[in-house]
Order: sequence, then C-alpha cells, then structure tokens
Amino acid sequence: MRHSALVVLCALAITGSAQTTFRVMVYNLLAFPDPIPVNRQDTLAKIIAYHPVDLLITEEMLTEAGADLVLTEALNVNGTTRFSRAAFVVQISDPNSPYKLMQTLFYDHEQFTLKQQRTLTTSVRDINVFTLYMNDVDLAQTMDTTFMTIYAVHFKASQGAVNEYDRQQMAEVLIDDLITLPPGSNVVVAGDMNIYSAAEGAYTVLTATGAPLTLRDPLTLPVQWNANGAMAEHHTQSTRSSPLYGEGAGGGLDDRFDIGLFSDALMDGTNGSQLVPGSYRPLGNSGTCLNDNITDCSPLQTPYSVLRALYYMSDHLPLVFDLSYARTVTGVPSQPHTVSAMTLTGREDGTVCLGTDAPGTGMLRYSDLSGRIILEQQVRFGAGSTSFISPAGLPAGSYVVQLVTAQHTISLRTLLEP
Repeated sequence: MRHSALVVLCALAITGSAQTTFRVMVYNLLAFPDPIPVNRQDTLAKIIAYHPVDLLITEEMLTEAGADLVLTEALNVNGTTRFSRAAFVVQISDPNSPYKLMQTLFYDHEQFTLKQQRTLTTSVRDINVFTLYMNDVDLAQTMDTTFMTIYAVHFKASQGAVNEYDRQQMAEVLIDDLITLPPGSNVVVAGDMNIYSAAEGAYTVLTATGAPLTLRDPLTLPVQWNANGAMAEHHTQSTRSSPLYGEGAGGGLDDRFDIGLFSDALMDGTNGSQLVPGSYRPLGNSGTCLNDNITDCSPLQTPYSVLRALYYMSDHLPLVFDLSYARTVTGVPSQPHTVSAMTLTGREDGTVCLGTDAPGTGMLRYSDLSGRIILEQQVRFGAGSTSFISPAGLPAGSYVVQLVTAQHTISLRTLLEP
C-alpha cells in the first residue's frame, strides 16, 4: 500500500510560539497497596514507562505507605526526581466505615506548583480538590498565573436506586463547591464515577448547563453505557472476565466508570490551557474486547506486554488525556526543538519522515478523522531526518498522524490507499 499526502506539513509550537503538552492519567489502583498480586508498584511503573505522565490522579489508595510506593517506585525511578505528591488525607466522610478508600494526586513539581488542597465531605467518601498553577518560565515578568483545579472523585459503586441517589448527592456536593470558583476557571473533574448511563442523576447534575461554570464531557455517546457494544472502545471496567485471586470485579470490559469532565475554559482553550482533541481515552482499549479481558484486546494499538500489565494492575483501565499549555514551563527547555518538516513519502510501505534540529522522544499517533486513536507508539528521533515505517495492518482510509512531544504537537493528514 502507499500513502498520498493531503497535507504535507502542519507544524505547531515552532520557534516564537512555544507550547507545552501535559499528559494526565486517572487510575483506580484497586485497594493499593494490598499485595494481590505482589509488587504492583512495579507493574504500574511498566505502564507509566509506556505512557509517561505529568499528572497522576489515583483512587483506592489505602495507606500513605501506598502513596509513597507509587511516588518512589513507579514515578521517581531510573534517575527521575521530578515528581511530588499531595498530602495524604485519610477519609473524613463516613467516619465509621471500616474500609476507607482515598484519592491522591502526584504531579511534576518542575512543571506545576500545588497551591492548595481541600477536602469535601459526603455521606460516602471524600472528594479531594487540588489547585495547581503552571510554572511558567516568564511568570516573574508577566505576573500572569494560569491555575487549574482538579476534583478527584470516587462515587458510590453498584446499581440500584439507593446507590444512584448516593452518587447524585456526591455530585451535588461537588457542584455546590464548583460554582464558588471564578467563571472561566480551568477545571478537571475526574475519577471512578461508577455511572452506568448518561441518564443517571449524578451525570445530569455534573453536566447541567446554564451556570457561570459548567462541565462538559469530551465524548458524544449513547445514553446507555453499560454492556453497549457501540461504547466498546470507551469502557474502563473490568479488565478481567473473572476476579483475579478473588479481588476486584469481573465481567470483562462493559462499563464506562472512569470519566473526565472539563470546564468550558479547558474545552475551548480560553484560559491558557486546553484539552487536546483526540487524546482522551482508556489506555489499552481498542474497542475489540467487549465483555472480555483487556489481554483479549487487539495488540495493534497497545503492545501485549502493556495489556498484560493493565490486567494485573487493576480491574480498571487508566483514563488518559493531554492538556496543552500556550507557554513554556520550567523543567522544559525554554528554547524548544524547532520542527522543520514532517513529510510522507510515496514508498510502497508508506513512511513518515520527521525533520528536527535536535534529538528527542515522542508519541506517534494514528487517528481517524473523528479523532479516535487507532494506534500509538513511543518513538525516538535524531537530529535531522528520521523515518518511521507505517505500521502493518492499518486499513485503507484517511488518517491524522500526530507526533506529540513534551514541547510540541505536529500533525498531518494522510490518505492510506490500497
């Protein structure tokens, strides 16, 4: 097969227009650090090595020692020292509960400063609120600080009217706090929401319009999510058809529990940062394993070794997305790599050719025209020209190819012909 270039070059964030991309992961770690299987921090490290992050939001952290394991053995590894975590707060809500599950935030302190953290109490479980700002290299001169508020949530589980009511009550507590923020704020609400459909009270409360600060779902989906084959690529639980060692949920991938909602400012990019279109997805789910183990998903998009790590790590998949920032932050070179070209050749197998002025690493993505990611892979490139052979197995059609690095996103549209 061969490629025909419809757009040969579409380079963003070149010299004079610096931009930073933040990678975010939201992950229910399943009663971490309970030792089933053992040493799950090592498994998490493998997942993060495949999909590096700048912000990690976790649910089901049982102990502060578990939070330290994630920090020291999954994030700050192989010479990395740039991650910190928020203070660990033992669950305040429902104080008589014998089983407390906490949310935790880990962040790259070279790129972010944690300004404040707060705890909202509900009848079931805490909602943790973190306010960060970007460490802009020009902050001392501009005095223009870009803030972002993250609500880390874990709503009541299970079906039934009582549980749905509990989820709605938790959502109402969150919205009551949200409306106190300044209009136009950058806000992320993310976590294990345990919501089964768009008709649930909790979801309608969270996404109600008309207030000065509203939340939006980046996906337009059917009303019913549970066991809906049309939703297969968006399901996040369960990674296992049967509970592993008696822990977690089984049933295979058939629920969209792990969700991220974003304020208008983040969706539209009106306050310095924006959700990168096409970046929001459950890591590893190619839409080919409805009601099956994550290891039954096609390895075309995600290597089998990573699918296996996802299977053993948790009964949930991590939700991942990228946020662009219109400036450069500390910890990122103030003079980013200049991308001079990204071209396609007409060889029989198809080749993506990248030209840069310095070596680096990035994520090469193939998406369809709706923004759905078909394939992604970590790549390294050298100074000058680097060629990437198109992956085998991609069907004929139009694609958007992106190379995402810490500083840049460059993209092109291509037609893959038989």
